[in-house]
This record gives sequence, structure tokens and C-alpha cells, in this order.
Amino acid sequence: MGSLQGKQLKQVIDPTLAKAFTHPLRGHAWVTIFEKGMASPKEIAKELGIDVSDVSYHFRELEKKKLIKLVHTVRRRGFAEHFYQPVAPVFHFDDSEWMQIPVGIRSTFSGEVLRQVIEELTRAFKAGSFDSRSRHLSRTWVLVDEQGWDEVMQVAQDAVKQVLAIHKRSAKRRPKGPTPGIPVSVVMAAFETAASVAARNDDE
Repeated sequence: MGSLQGKQLKQVIDPTLAKAFTHPLRGHAWVTIFEKGMASPKEIAKELGIDVSDVSYHFRELEKKKLIKLVHTVRRRGFAEHFYQPVAPVFHFDDSEWMQIPVGIRSTFSGEVLRQVIEELTRAFKAGSFDSRSRHLSRTWVLVDEQGWDEVMQVAQDAVKQVLAIHKRSAKRRPKGPTPGIPVSVVMAAFETAASVAARNDDE
């Protein structure tokens, strides 16, 4: 059995929130499947240099929780290599759920997500996939009142729902078999600027 010590494992979010991912290897496997569109326990075991049985266990746990599904099997010399695809994104909080989480945990979660986004963007840019096809990249500043703030937040949540709906429709259209589809990362952020917070603190 190989050791995970010193391995750079992909993380989902802060462990205090990721109850579905009770082992770092499980989170790593799930993120890898999403990044590739399809993966097998053997591929991840080879990547990390550990026993395939260790990875297969976590794949089974993800499948039990309906986070991944078996889509293709290749038989080689009496060994069956199973390939899985992701079912749907796991972590999504609406405004009411998000504000019920303690602010310290919210900050930890946000910091971890931002770190992962930066790393993923950097990997895609270096690999050449970022500009390999049509893509969207924009940065927009707007000035709103309190009602406008609520409207912007609603637009962001509606966009996420539409993207998830596209994910489900694509899954139905994709042919069964070894076709993984196109792994797409959609990143949206709408937040109050640091300058705004500083100005508000000065007025207090």
C-alpha cells in the first residue's frame, strides 16, 4: 500500500463543511473526475503511486452518495477497469444557507475556493486549454444601492441554476460509453470591494 504523505491532493472545501468527503483522497478523486470529465480508480492510483484498492474504495463511497456514476468498463487480461463520470456539483449555498454559517467558516471556505480557482485557472492557461476554444472572460464594476445588491445576487444564483440545468441536459444527450464530454469550469463572483469596506469603517 502506497503512502499519501507528501502528495499534493486536490481538495473540495474546508473539511468542516465537506461531510461527504471524510477522507482527502475522496475529495481528490471527485475533483479529478470533474476536471477530466471521466476517470478510473486505476488512473488516479497510478498518478498518486498508491494501491488501486485504496482508490476504488473511495470511488464506491462516491457512487453510493450518487456523486459519480459508472459509464464505461474496459476489460484487460481478466481485469476490469471502471470509468466514472461526475453526476452533479455538490456544494451550492443560497443566501439564507450561506448566512447561517459562522463568519469564520465562511471566510475559510471562501479562501479555499479562491485558492482552488486561481490554481485551476493557472493550470488551464499553462496547458493551453483556456484559449483553445471560445471562452468567456470579463470583469465588470457596477455601483448599486441595497436593492440593486439583492438583484445582482439573484442574477448570479439564477445563472448557476441555468448552468446546472445545461449540465443535466448535456448528460442526457451524451452517448453512453467512453465519451467524457467537455469538462467546463464556470467561475462567477460578485462581491463588495475592499475600498467600500474601508470607507464604511472610516465613517463609523
